[in-house]
Amino acid sequence: MEITNKAEFNASFRQQLQQTDQLPPLPETARQLLILRNKKDAQLDDLVKVVKQDPSLTAQVLRYGRQAIYGYGDRIKGVKEAIALVMGFDIALHFCLGISSGKTLQCTNSGPLGRTMVWQQALECASLCQLLAPKCRIENKPNVGISYLAGLFHNFGYLLFGHLHPKEYAHLNKIVERYPHTEIRAIELHSFGISHDMIGMELMRAWNMPGEIVQAVAEHHFPDYDGEHALYGKLVALSNRLMEKPGMQDNSIRLPTDKLLEQLNIAENKAAEALAQVRSQQEAFTAMAQAVAA
Repeated sequence: MEITNKAEFNASFRQQLQQTDQLPPLPETARQLLILRNKKDAQLDDLVKVVKQDPSLTAQVLRYGRQAIYGYGDRIKGVKEAIALVMGFDIALHFCLGISSGKTLQCTNSGPLGRTMVWQQALECASLCQLLAPKCRIENKPNVGISYLAGLFHNFGYLLFGHLHPKEYAHLNKIVERYPHTEIRAIELHSFGISHDMIGMELMRAWNMPGEIVQAVAEHHFPDYDGEHALYGKLVALSNRLMEKPGMQDNSIRLPTDKLLEQLNIAENKAAEALAQVRSQQEAFTAMAQAVAA
């Protein structure tokens, strides 16, 4: 398939993104979690109640809590134990918000941009962002939970693209499969004149996500961005670089990785330790991504 009129498709897609009634609504569970996130006196039992309304989300929380790296295994019998003993309230809330939000976005599950691959990369990136955030030796450290959610959401633009325009997305998927080491964003812009970061940003706005998330999704390919909430885009960019996923890095020559580490004031050996921990959980992330994408 060839896009015969890139400019027309680009203009039409951008117009579609501005009309919130044409975008998938935030699922009810995610909406409840977003309300809970903004509730100052939210308690563990409040979160457990929302999660247990959704059987598939319950299964994901239990799967997270039973990962071998945490050492509890089948001793985690319920959602409350998984959150209290393993995840913690903040990470659990943002994990559940990210997972439940993606349910409404349906696209192909095959190829390098299929749902499973997008989710696996998102889960790995989120976990690495979670580990790197406390290692930032700066005055205003990034919030760990928001850092995790930024990693989960940063590539949601792919899922929305595939949901709204499956034929064009299938075309993109084939090109990426053919040229696995070419930056995907460059392929998107060349083929369609629009990219997943732009698409994802509009979705986050439509869903009324926090400003930190909107900016992280919008700027994760531009780690030299130094405006409001810049830390979160930088963390996502750093995580993608460290994971060395072909085509996923930002390739910004204006800010080499050593300078990015310097800006976040993360010691290189600490970043390496965090990366090793994420890589040790590869099988768990694969299983979780397959379950989420099913």
